[in-house]
Amino acid sequence: MKRQWYYRGVLKSCNYSCSYCPFSKKKGSIQEQQKDKTAFFRFINRLEEMPQAEGAVQVVPYGEALIHPYYWEGLAQLSRNPKLDLVGAQSNFSFPVEKMLSVYCRNGGDISKLRLWGTFHPEMTNAEQFVAQCALLSAKNITYCVGAVGVPTQFAAIHLLREALPPSVYLWINKMDGMKRAYTSTEIANFLKIDPYFEMELRHHRADAKYCADNRFVESDGVMHRCNLSRQDIGNLYDEAITSHSLICNRKECSCYLAYCNQMKELELLCFMPYPAFRIPVLPKAVFLDVDGTLLPEGETKIPERYIKWMNHLADYSDIYLATSLPYEIARKKTAAIWPLLSGGVFANGTRMVIRKHALDKIEPLDTSWIAGAKEKSVQLGFQLHTYQKSGIVYKVTLSYRKRGHLSMFSKEFVHKINCELGIPESCQILTEHSCIQITKKGTSKLAGVQHICGKMGYSRQETAVAGNSENDIPMLEYFPVSLAIS
Repeated sequence: MKRQWYYRGVLKSCNYSCSYCPFSKKKGSIQEQQKDKTAFFRFINRLEEMPQAEGAVQVVPYGEALIHPYYWEGLAQLSRNPKLDLVGAQSNFSFPVEKMLSVYCRNGGDISKLRLWGTFHPEMTNAEQFVAQCALLSAKNITYCVGAVGVPTQFAAIHLLREALPPSVYLWINKMDGMKRAYTSTEIANFLKIDPYFEMELRHHRADAKYCADNRFVESDGVMHRCNLSRQDIGNLYDEAITSHSLICNRKECSCYLAYCNQMKELELLCFMPYPAFRIPVLPKAVFLDVDGTLLPEGETKIPERYIKWMNHLADYSDIYLATSLPYEIARKKTAAIWPLLSGGVFANGTRMVIRKHALDKIEPLDTSWIAGAKEKSVQLGFQLHTYQKSGIVYKVTLSYRKRGHLSMFSKEFVHKINCELGIPESCQILTEHSCIQITKKGTSKLAGVQHICGKMGYSRQETAVAGNSENDIPMLEYFPVSLAIS
């Protein structure tokens, strides 16, 4: 994930008067708008001056910003900044589309960089009116998402909205705060039919600043926080030398999407990368997922039900593969619950590649001349040797150490000693993971395996998403723009 910049200005007024919103009671003044405009353009100009100000900007106002032309002028200027990939704002979509987009374009705004987040307010508009606004945005090739608060009594209106929107437009559901009861199973099922990611809203997301250390939530005076919920100052954007302070977060929980989308602990966020703040899923042609620590969270032996539901949804749009250090046989057992959804995978760190559509099962054979001698020394050196093969061709060997005392011995010196003791050929490479030493053919890797499958299937880098959590996933995660390093 790249840096996400959030900006909240002086504006605290809105053209809507929703009963639950404190800002609907405030009427904006000329003075407030002028102060807000000055602060917004100061922020924009500062990002242009800063060489490290890369990534994307999301405007998250207290009130409604996009009814004011100066916000469109500012978004246009942001979109011209070559260091920024995307720009956008949250809105109620009540602005005059033709007029405001003409302001954006007259000021040199790049339509391809614009991302809008629209919230449906049933108290103030109906589904037909809201969808008409969305249709105008679609006609101008604007990328956007829409959503609503998951109020059970408003389900019929939200369902009508979903039916009227194009299938390509994601409709998210926010958990309703202050309901004073849990959602019923029927309510959850109904909202999941609308938003396949709704379960993320229902989970508790523990706050941990080290997972969102690269984000910057900027107030109108330049004071920065980690997110919209955090009140801890981490510096001021307009200081000569910006310093990031403590990585300690003063919150126990990330209780809204704009906070927990930064945490990078939810596998489902893969389809919102590299800028999940905009809440717009991009469903890739191919998805490659690690197993241990990714599909199987640390300490769990079964794939969580929420991941299974998500992958059933994902399989309608994307080809799903594994990318794992596990050999084929073990990976299949561990992923039995989703195995029918898979199109194949990269196994044993790239020494076995499977594509079901092409009945391809490619093996990178291992030099086995040393294995017999290694078996004779296994008791003496305290390991169990396992070979993994297909049709008699060995593609991976593991040396498993059961005694805990050996876990601290997986240093370079220890691995070098084992290498010398066993006479492992130079044509082999040695990796360590957990309580195992893994031996595979030199030059193989998860990245090389994924690239091989992408080449065979015609997936480009931009059309491929990857997720993993271990050191041997790093080359794969760095190579593909859409990637998620599970923390």
